[in-house]
Amino acid sequence: MRAPNDSLTDTERGILAEIEQAGVHVVHVEGGPDAPAYSYSIGLWHSFGQAEVMVFGLPDEVAEDLIQAIADEADEGKHFVADSKHMGLVDDYAVRFYAVGKAFYGEYLREALWAYEDEEFPAVQLVWPDKQGRWPWEDAAREGFRKSQPVLARLEPRA
Repeated sequence: MRAPNDSLTDTERGILAEIEQAGVHVVHVEGGPDAPAYSYSIGLWHSFGQAEVMVFGLPDEVAEDLIQAIADEADEGKHFVADSKHMGLVDDYAVRFYAVGKAFYGEYLREALWAYEDEEFPAVQLVWPDKQGRWPWEDAAREGFRKSQPVLARLEPRA
């Protein structure tokens, strides 16, 4: 993890301080016309040995609570790994975790790359179903739901 120093901005120092104190910082990225909003962690790997987690299509507060719950679980020794399914993180719904390929880091995890500097770290995407229990890749899922939650493991990185 990057060491704090005087050349950092207040925001950068704040990110590192939060990771030092709480074990995790959550970044929220606004969506746009062609890109859905998403949130991701910085510090889970450094603090708990848990892959960094990203999630698309949730309001900032919900994503923050979800990532903080994962941090709490990781602090107690539980880990959420790629290609796994878990109950209990989101009410009565199962969620799935998929590996985020390194080719996506520059596009989606910029602040994490900055914070980790030259250190390698894994990342997973938390994928959640709609209220009917449908996953974004299922034919019956609404188009808007699909677009709000791209599953990176099923996409080719942009060149």
